[in-house]
Amino acid sequence: MVLGRVVVGSVVAALLGGCAAGASQVPTVTAAGRPTEAPAATRTLDLAKAVDPCAVVPKSIPLGLGVYGPGQPHGGEAGTTRFCVWADRVEWPRISVGFSGNDPLAAAYQDSSRPGADGTGLRWKLFEQISVDGQPALVRAQRTDGTVLCEVVVGAGDGGGVVVAAGASGANDTGGQCQTAVSVAEQVVTALR
Repeated sequence: MVLGRVVVGSVVAALLGGCAAGASQVPTVTAAGRPTEAPAATRTLDLAKAVDPCAVVPKSIPLGLGVYGPGQPHGGEAGTTRFCVWADRVEWPRISVGFSGNDPLAAAYQDSSRPGADGTGLRWKLFEQISVDGQPALVRAQRTDGTVLCEVVVGAGDGGGVVVAAGASGANDTGGQCQTAVSVAEQVVTALR
C-alpha cells in the first residue's frame, strides 16, 4: 500500500510550512494506515563510491548546516554499514550519513508501526513517504514536529540504502532537523549517481 510519493520540495515546504500562520501541520498516520513494505527503487545508486563514507558527502554540506570540521568515518567493509558523522560537540548538533547494504529502507518500513518506548503510541510519530531525486525514501522522527532527531532513509536499489540523521537539543534545537536531513539526502543521492 502506498500513501503517495511526494516530491522532496513538497515535503520540505510542508515541514517548513508548519511554522507559518494558518499552515497545516504535517499529518501523523496511525499504525493501521502505515505501510510495512518499501517501494522498489527503479534506479540503483553506486554505493561503492562510499568506501570512504566521508568522501562521498559534498564538503559544503556540514559547514552549511552548523556543524564544523571534518567528518569522522565509522564502519566496516563493503556490504556493511559505513557512515560519517559531523558533530559540534560530543553530543549535539550532529549530522550523520550512513551507507548500508542491509536494506535500511525495507527495515524502516517494517519498523513503521513499532510502539514507543513507553509501550503506548508509535515510536516514529512522523512517518512520511517521499522521493529524493527519484529514489524511494521516507522521513521519520520520534516527534511529530521533527525536533530533536529526524532521519531520512533512501532506497539505493539492490538492497542498499542511505540513512541521513540530523539532530540537535536544547538551544541548538531550532526545529530544522528534517529540512536539514532532506537537503543532505538530496546532495548525497546526486553524488552517488
